[in-house]
Amino acid sequence: MKFKDVIGLMVALILAIIVAFVTRYFLVAKESTKGAPVAQEVNTLKILVASKPLDMGVKIQPGDLVWQPWPNSSLNDSYIQEGSIQLDSLTGSVILERIDKGEPVVITNLVQPGEKSVLAALLPPGKRAISIDVTPQAISSGLIQPGDYVDVLLSKVVTSGPSNSYGQTTTVVSNIKVLALDTVMNESAPKSANTNTIPKVTTLEVTPGQAQLITAAAKEGSLSLSLHSIANNKVAEAEDIFTGIVTLMRGKEKVEIQVNK
Repeated sequence: MKFKDVIGLMVALILAIIVAFVTRYFLVAKESTKGAPVAQEVNTLKILVASKPLDMGVKIQPGDLVWQPWPNSSLNDSYIQEGSIQLDSLTGSVILERIDKGEPVVITNLVQPGEKSVLAALLPPGKRAISIDVTPQAISSGLIQPGDYVDVLLSKVVTSGPSNSYGQTTTVVSNIKVLALDTVMNESAPKSANTNTIPKVTTLEVTPGQAQLITAAAKEGSLSLSLHSIANNKVAEAEDIFTGIVTLMRGKEKVEIQVNK
């Protein structure tokens, strides 16, 4: 083979290699260009989430909720998507169940201004809310908070003779949940020793039978609350404790209350 032919073959080989590398470069660049919009499309969808932990019973303030990118693969039909609602319209709505920071918000977990009673929405089926007057001593000087579980105690003076009387305290109902103090339903409300902030009315979550007992007991004497340990916050089933007829004595008058299952 002539030297001239060898040179021509080498040049052709080098050109072929250069063309192969250039072709591969453009193919890889084209594939990368195709993939970029797809990845962006997956992450551009935004849903409504909490910007900070929001406890049950708190009212939503500006800045409490924000729009956050969310992948389509994890999207739930109950999530609120950007553009479906005006964020300002949710200001003043009340949270029915705690929402952690970054957790998606669902519209069924909010009671908006003008809708049904917030307290009625918080009550489980079959439960009632009853309010009782309290004193600083009856509410443990402000240390009892919404979400705590308490016993309701009845204290009264019993007279057994012309000059014989003594104090008596009995448990009316046990292990029931505190829903609100005055109008505060926030479980994380700061506890204060300032007597000016101690509530005057406590709202409790009870069964219909327990509501009858508390109402009758309030006419017998003074009511106070006894705080339960946080380790014992499981509410006892009403039918296991309060069934049958309960008799309350009001002086010489006997009052019987039928407590159904």
